[in-house]
Amino acid sequence: MADIPEPEVIDLTGLTESSEGSNEEDNSSDHSSSQGSSSIYEGGVAVNESSRAQLHDAISTVSEGRLRQILKSLVETIPAVEIALMGELVARKRKTREVVPRWETCANCDQDFDVHEEREDDECIFHPGDLEVDEGSFADWDEDCHGPKDTSSNRRDYPENFQWTCCDKDGLSEGCVQGEHKSAAPRKRRRV
Repeated sequence: MADIPEPEVIDLTGLTESSEGSNEEDNSSDHSSSQGSSSIYEGGVAVNESSRAQLHDAISTVSEGRLRQILKSLVETIPAVEIALMGELVARKRKTREVVPRWETCANCDQDFDVHEEREDDECIFHPGDLEVDEGSFADWDEDCHGPKDTSSNRRDYPENFQWTCCDKDGLSEGCVQGEHKSAAPRKRRRV
């Protein structure tokens, strides 16, 4: 009878022999993972509540460009990531069934909105006017000493010192107009 070769064992865990022992230690010392067990990833980091919190901090602080680069790489190499992001970031237009980005930024309120959801009459609250310096609020301001009044940092730091031209309310006030979100991205118009 011919010798039957042993079946090949394929390790799908991503663990090396040296990390398997440390995995047992990590599991025994930290059972706080939401799935009840820890996994070890590149660099020897065990996934648990503490490391997950650090991952969330890293996501919050990494540059937008780096995060986009990482996501694109993950989409190209891990089908499950591609499927998950497809559900989060892509939608089909109702009428044309064309595949489009799911999220757009509103031209009026600068908030992201889901283009796949039905629009509501009061979902967007904004000021249609311009934010201008309220000279009376900057009474002790010397532009030679303090610099110009109308700067983005002053708008951010002293919104109460600015006034909307549409409603004469200060920069802290909620929008004076309600409506539907409108896409900030220019739309291609069909030629007739």
